[in-house]
Amino acid sequence: MKSQLADRLGVQEPQIVHRPPDVHSLDAAAEAIELANAYGVAGGYPLDESQAFTLEVALGERSDHSWAAPRVGDFEPRQNGKNDTIAARELAGLVLFGEKLIIHTAHEVPTAKESFLRLWSVFDASDDLRKLVLRPRFANGDEGIDFRSGQRIKYKARTGGAGRGFAQADLIVYDEAQHLKSEHVAASGPAKLANPNAQSWYAGSGGLETSALAWRMRRQALGKDGGRLAYVEHTAEQLSVIDGRVVSARPDILDRDAWVKANPAYGRRISDESLMSLYDELGPDLFARECLCMWDAELGTDGQLISPASWAMVNAPDVKPTGRFAFGVDVREDRGWAAVVVVSDARQIEVVEHRLGVDWVVGRVSELCHKFPRSLIAFDQSGPVGALAHEFEPLPAQLVPVGSEMTKACGMFYDDVAETRLSVRRHRALDEAVAGASHRFVGDAWKWARRDSSVDITPLVAATVGLWAVTLVRPVNVASSIW
Repeated sequence: MKSQLADRLGVQEPQIVHRPPDVHSLDAAAEAIELANAYGVAGGYPLDESQAFTLEVALGERSDHSWAAPRVGDFEPRQNGKNDTIAARELAGLVLFGEKLIIHTAHEVPTAKESFLRLWSVFDASDDLRKLVLRPRFANGDEGIDFRSGQRIKYKARTGGAGRGFAQADLIVYDEAQHLKSEHVAASGPAKLANPNAQSWYAGSGGLETSALAWRMRRQALGKDGGRLAYVEHTAEQLSVIDGRVVSARPDILDRDAWVKANPAYGRRISDESLMSLYDELGPDLFARECLCMWDAELGTDGQLISPASWAMVNAPDVKPTGRFAFGVDVREDRGWAAVVVVSDARQIEVVEHRLGVDWVVGRVSELCHKFPRSLIAFDQSGPVGALAHEFEPLPAQLVPVGSEMTKACGMFYDDVAETRLSVRRHRALDEAVAGASHRFVGDAWKWARRDSSVDITPLVAATVGLWAVTLVRPVNVASSIW
């Protein structure tokens, strides 16, 4: 059925999936999905494909009928249905799996209470389910449901002591897991120790820099070394692991492809208009984290594509480029900063100028080109500097507008750093650009992302296009030294 909210529908399969080994049967997952649909856990509607997918990854059983995954991670943007998935899991635990004790924790009291009311409404709306209940508990801070069978589900806001005093829990849910701390798990986790088939469920949105536990699961899932972890994540990021580091390529956050990719409920319960309104309300950073599940860099890591160790290897404080030259030029999107970088055919790089505004750029490049005629002027013609291209044309230099080959230029720069083929004169602005630059994928390749980078990256872009030009275009001029 065609959506009434958008012409496109959100992608249902998560971008990150880690399945536990030794799955013998998915019968428990199929039964949980059937039960949730029969009783309208998702607001009276069948579960989305994405919610069913999560349950299938999480509820695989081994040949002895134990859970293949004692840990489950479910991370996705807000309002995409993870709470309905949790409710489906809890309903199945109480009705199908015979779980005696379920502890549901949340970061704050109102969230825990809302989750309680969500599940209670399912029981209260059905005569069949209502007959199973001994009493609901509505006391503030002590919400839960007691069943005639002796089963219980308890809802708690997380504190240092939440979950202490309980034994043999079958399921512990950590909602808002991006806020989860080690002491919270220390308080509730041991409640599973006497249960040989317990399961912990971690659900949240985009991680914070302090989300150490969530980040650990994410690294394990990406590195394929999570063991019996079941993990799914819907995100707009394109992620890889390089030298043990999680590297993120972040898209343009207003790119509708990113919205569709990250939000399985897009075009169903989430409209394009509502997301755009939230962007205006939250601003780009919070929107990226909350609505596209783009995580903040983990505390204690740089999160950069080029590692500090690799960059340190190519830094040479006294380098002075000699040989044939290309002048890489770049301008920031808001035209607030610009950079001119010289790159020699000996792969020596130095920042010539980096300062406020753009009025100085043409004059400075003109000085360099008249001093070293028949050099190269390289620039990303799709970027803001493209507006200056016509002013470069009269200069005694060959123009090298880097267009569709920008992804190849970025790949060359990365490879040359990784293989220590460059000598770079240390410059604070270039160091900061390398540390703070984000990148975004264009097909299977990538290029530097101006909008999503945390710093001004004009020196890095200028160095990238300069290296590309001087390597592939043979200039005529030969000079002894630029200074």
